[in-house]
Amino acid sequence: MKPKAIDIAQKRISAFSGLIDDHRIKIERAGMALSAEIEDLIADSSRYNLSTEGMEHAYVTKGGDANQMLMKIDKRNIGQVVAMASGCERVPLSGETQRKLKLYEYALPSLIRKYDDLAFVDELWLFESKSNIALGCLEWNLGEYILPGLDLTQLFDLGITFYDWFKHVDRQKNPERKALWSPMAFIEMFNQWIVHLTAPVYINRYAENEEMIGIIGIHLNLDWMMESTILTSTIPMMIIKDDATLIGMNRAAKEIVELECFNISNYSYDTVFDPDVIAGKKAFVFETLNLEHNKPVEVVSFVHKVKAQYQFQHTMFGKTFHVVREKIYGLDCYIIALLDSGE
Repeated sequence: MKPKAIDIAQKRISAFSGLIDDHRIKIERAGMALSAEIEDLIADSSRYNLSTEGMEHAYVTKGGDANQMLMKIDKRNIGQVVAMASGCERVPLSGETQRKLKLYEYALPSLIRKYDDLAFVDELWLFESKSNIALGCLEWNLGEYILPGLDLTQLFDLGITFYDWFKHVDRQKNPERKALWSPMAFIEMFNQWIVHLTAPVYINRYAENEEMIGIIGIHLNLDWMMESTILTSTIPMMIIKDDATLIGMNRAAKEIVELECFNISNYSYDTVFDPDVIAGKKAFVFETLNLEHNKPVEVVSFVHKVKAQYQFQHTMFGKTFHVVREKIYGLDCYIIALLDSGE
């Protein structure tokens, strides 16, 4: 292996790692800043006009009785801004809920600014679970799929999300009350391949009577991340998470590595709530894409080496590679270059 080829590959993956890390830090700061802004808004709510007059014209009413929902969708050039409050079995839609929704509307300009300023981000949400209110900026026109009666705290129980967003950052699991990345990469409800930043929102943070009432949720789209990094390279490259999940490969790597990757064209919006489809998605992420799950020994040992070594020789799929890698510590991912050991 020529030292020059190794040096070029190492510099390239280091540059990609640095770019991703810069955006990762920016997303984390945005999540915590928005969380603090919402908390300040709640603490100073007496300063704001919370009259619900006119909301019946600004919002569409769906459902009825216990599951009545108010929803407002503002179209953008690409995507939507969504604001909604939904009654459910846990909490009814009331006048107080409407006033809280009116209060959170004051944060919408900040949500939009942050969303527009963040690279690789396809969704940014405030989920206020105490009152079952959500406000978000989306790259997609998906607001119409949100149904009356949906309880935000039940998304994990329904199988729609792959981990419990709210419990992941509650005080028991997150005593530092900081923004945390999802423990795995996963296909979000509407089939986007993402990792998820979650920042807790509190009432009376750090006081004796503090209460976590929701989260700021930000989706880092892994396909977009790869489009700006490894997919621009002619050197065979891949990204895997430290739990051995294959995030993706570029075209050069796919020509020499026989592993399946996520492909959004395999999924439909029409089946997002289908239990069989949800089960299939989970199996795909946790089994097919996991390079330690029922994979050949040569693949499993490759992953083990990636976690332990910066450079190494490895043979798999009938070829011997000189492997160099760089870790993205905040996201717990590795960018890997696969060089022909005979070069």
